[in-house]
Amino acid sequence: MNKDYFLVIKTGQAEIRSIEKTSRDTLEKIFPVIELTRGRKKTLKDETVIHPFDSRLQKMKDAFRGMDVALDVTSDEALTSAEIDVMYEFGNGYEKWVNFVTGIKNEGCFKSITPALVMNFDDPDFDANLKQEVSNLAAQFDTLLYRDTIEEKYCYTDIPNILSYLPVGKHLIVLIDCGYTPQAMENNVSQKLLKRIENLKNGVVDERCELAFCATSFPNNISDIGGLNHDVFRVSEVHMHEKVKSQFPDVHYGDYGSINPQRNDNITMARGWIPRIDVPLAKEVYYYRQRREKREYGETYKIVAKQTMADSQYPHGLKCWGCSQIDLCRTLPPSTSPNYWISVRMNIHIEQQLRRLKLIN
Repeated sequence: MNKDYFLVIKTGQAEIRSIEKTSRDTLEKIFPVIELTRGRKKTLKDETVIHPFDSRLQKMKDAFRGMDVALDVTSDEALTSAEIDVMYEFGNGYEKWVNFVTGIKNEGCFKSITPALVMNFDDPDFDANLKQEVSNLAAQFDTLLYRDTIEEKYCYTDIPNILSYLPVGKHLIVLIDCGYTPQAMENNVSQKLLKRIENLKNGVVDERCELAFCATSFPNNISDIGGLNHDVFRVSEVHMHEKVKSQFPDVHYGDYGSINPQRNDNITMARGWIPRIDVPLAKEVYYYRQRREKREYGETYKIVAKQTMADSQYPHGLKCWGCSQIDLCRTLPPSTSPNYWISVRMNIHIEQQLRRLKLIN
């Protein structure tokens, strides 16, 4: 199991497309944490509204077939649905979540599954149900995942309890989730992260545990940090990793694939959008964008692609789907949807990080 690059993947359209376009050789070098989020809205004949995630999960199964994965379920209220919420029902030790991940295991599509521990703080019998969840999951899986939010301190009581419930021979991954870490907050969050790791190593975790962290610094709105037509900015999570690695080289790196956790799904762009192409590098990201004026979107994307590739920083030697789409866009734009170009950015970001981590050449 390769755990040198934890990639948190929400089951959104942009993420799925990016993963589907990433080569199998590349996917085998990452450890995906697949976070279930709501599917596309459907209205049934009786006007019942549902958000089934089955088809999106199936695409993840197809992409990572025969590989090691972790499975989690979103806690983001903006991305949840009735189908997601049932996983947080705490009866009988989160029986529905346990049965769900056990059912996927029995399908045999993945080489191994590391299920996340689901917790519902509204549970009046929190400790009892957590104990039963740990016991039931450990009966089916060798390793469990605990998602530790850097903003909270529940880990200092949760982890000792989990380890006391964990059977002999089983293991726990502690993923310290720093969430969205903008450039202005990088130093502050880095210090919190280093202190959290130090504290956990100082008697909270034991030899059964592995530590990892994840973060993302790509903004929800590029105008918040960048110039109108072009700019370059730091990938904060990479610089955070450099600090972590210098003190704790055994702590694994992770990110969200350059995707901001906050979604724009419900935003209607009545006035359209400004065509933009982002190019991730190892430690930075640069972008070009251009207002359409009176041009068609496709013609504007051609201009942006040419500007992007003419930049001296452009990674001409990088062979991946994302770069091929930028190259193609100079003459025949493959898409004028902003969502498509998020997939392109994510694909390039994954390739760049695997090279930075020396997991691929």
